Amino acid sequence: MSKLRSFLHALYTTPKMPVKIKNKPLRILFAVIGYLILVFLPAYCTLMLEYIHYAAKARAIRFFTETTPVLIFGFSVMYLIWFCILCICKKGWIASLLYGGWFSLVAFSDYMKHAMTGEYLYPWDIGQQIGNLGELSGFLTVPYPPLYILMTVIIFVLAVIVFFSGAELPLCVTVRLPVLLLTVLLVFMSVSTPEKVTKVLNNHALYIEDTALQTSNYSANGFIGAFTINLLSSNVQKPDGYSRQMVETLMEGREATPASENFNSPDIILILSESFWDPTNLPGTEFSLDPLANYRALCAKENTVSGRFFTTGFGGGTVRPEFEVLTGLSADYLPSGCVPWQYVESGMETYLDTYKQLGYTAIAVHPYNSSFYSRKTVYPRIGFDELHFEDDIYRLKEEINVTISGKQISDDTFCSAIEYYLDGHTDTPVFLFGISMENHQPYPDKFSSFTVTAENPAFDDSVANAVRNFTQGVYEADQCLGRLAEYIDQRDRDTVLIWYGDHLPTLGAGFGAYVQSGWVGTFGPEDYEKIYSTPFLVYANFDLTDNPVLHRGTDNDISSYHLLNGAAQLIGAPRTAYMDFLSDYYAARPYYSVRLQGMQLDDAAAKGVFTHKILTYDRIAGGGYSQK
Repeated sequence: MSKLRSFLHALYTTPKMPVKIKNKPLRILFAVIGYLILVFLPAYCTLMLEYIHYAAKARAIRFFTETTPVLIFGFSVMYLIWFCILCICKKGWIASLLYGGWFSLVAFSDYMKHAMTGEYLYPWDIGQQIGNLGELSGFLTVPYPPLYILMTVIIFVLAVIVFFSGAELPLCVTVRLPVLLLTVLLVFMSVSTPEKVTKVLNNHALYIEDTALQTSNYSANGFIGAFTINLLSSNVQKPDGYSRQMVETLMEGREATPASENFNSPDIILILSESFWDPTNLPGTEFSLDPLANYRALCAKENTVSGRFFTTGFGGGTVRPEFEVLTGLSADYLPSGCVPWQYVESGMETYLDTYKQLGYTAIAVHPYNSSFYSRKTVYPRIGFDELHFEDDIYRLKEEINVTISGKQISDDTFCSAIEYYLDGHTDTPVFLFGISMENHQPYPDKFSSFTVTAENPAFDDSVANAVRNFTQGVYEADQCLGRLAEYIDQRDRDTVLIWYGDHLPTLGAGFGAYVQSGWVGTFGPEDYEKIYSTPFLVYANFDLTDNPVLHRGTDNDISSYHLLNGAAQLIGAPRTAYMDFLSDYYAARPYYSVRLQGMQLDDAAAKGVFTHKILTYDRIAGGGYSQK
């Protein structure tokens, strides 16, 4: 306690000059420099943030010279934060270290996330992943440019100068703290309602609507403007006209469908295979063997359903397609880039409910940290009876062979765990959802040995390294797929496997392998369809039934939220009134996402998009009127 009092006393009392400069003019000059740094540090940090954010001199200069209202807004926000920190710390050097250090970390995180995934840093990234920094740091492989490192070093040099100058906020604590509280209160009052938020933003040429497409949001408004828009609109926005009556009108005539006569309560294995994608798509790339031989062999079977699975992530963001697959809702209508599970508190209907009512046991298996994306907290809320994460799988080492491959629990072990948990339930049918981990980025130098190799003279060294390692990882995922298919074939119990990739892998900064190979070019509508689609298949040891959503063959195109509706019809499972809507929505537009830029919608498809938005809000943040 005494140490704490001493620290607070030192923090809020005027210090003596750390280094006594005897020459008075020099001492005054040094003090002036210190105070000038305190005045201009927020401006420097603002320019640094935006320059690193744009990652290109020409783009940054264009932002600085052509978006004056937005830039002024950025300066205002940064100076406001700086003033609050100074009021708390008083001492200039402490405030400089905290402020400069924090925004250096923010700039670094924004740059790295965009280089690796094509997305920027969002406010909810900080809150959701702050406890997982250790794990996340292992995924960082993109080099940080020397210029940006120098910019960060300059901040710490300036803090040292301020330390020796003794510069500080010349206000006593009895003045600073009331001023701080008043400032915070005024800021809160200015943005306390949606109308006030809109007014503040619009006065600086910023608009809530920009959050609909984060790429253009962060490009047009810079990091500070875009981040602030997201922060002030982080709640799920209520659609215009939303009401019980609107929902009932949209759901009018929708009815649940009972199970078909041939429904036999099969075990259901739903697998999200990390970054499962076909690298042979990359033009000019030669492989020593087919990395997806099992996938292709299964697709060729008469009873298999396969095709393109349209997702909402690239290089990361597994949780979004995961959420969409399990709920039938769309993350498009939530704050872009958020973790959808953060909005799920209780009582939300999902696809699991249909099977739970039939007596199914719901099991989740993920060989990674249980706290990641809040899965341990949320999964029980949506109906999972059993949760098995990496610690549980390690404890199975007496029962199965637990191995590490590519620094993660191997897909072979993942398969063994799935078989173990399924075989442990013979009294009730099982719905098992598994998320693999072995083929997670970073890819450079991920594996120490290779069964399959990939070469392309168009790749630079870093991209070639990433592609080679990813190919090995997806080969091992394909081996897992083949093994599960054999396991299903040998079972006496009817079993269906639903397998899909969550997103494409990050193969070098700036879409490296995709651009260097020529697989994507101008980033037109066709390129976005490539970037946001992965392979999927449905395979069973009993006959699947063709339906209006999914049919046997390799030419199926489907959005994530349609997958389990189509699969339910393949196996003859009962369906809800909401699934009836999804079937009509699929008929109008088999796949849709705001990320598929340039997509044209006819009236029927536009109505489906609108209804999907209303029902997503209704179940996430509204009255739940569409739920039975």
